[in-house]
Amino acid sequence: MSKTLAAALFATVVLTPAAFAASSEDCTAMWKKADAKATGKIDGDMAKPYLMAMDAMKMPASMAKDGVVMDKEFMDACMKDAFKDMK
Repeated sequence: MSKTLAAALFATVVLTPAAFAASSEDCTAMWKKADAKATGKIDGDMAKPYLMAMDAMKMPASMAKDGVVMDKEFMDACMKDAFKDMK
């Protein structure tokens, strides 16, 4: 019985979606790639896929105003795995 309980606990802790969340380092690297000009924001065609991913994750509209994604908003969304399918 204790082996079954241990296996269930392991599966719950190790295999939960949070275990696969993007790390701060991953998000920073992704941001540097997206914000190649180091302006602190992405907009236009570069922002579109990120805006679509944020919308799909039902992120608050305030996170990306007027087709612009700011660095903090990007990092918040990334840490919530909004961009997990974008590499």
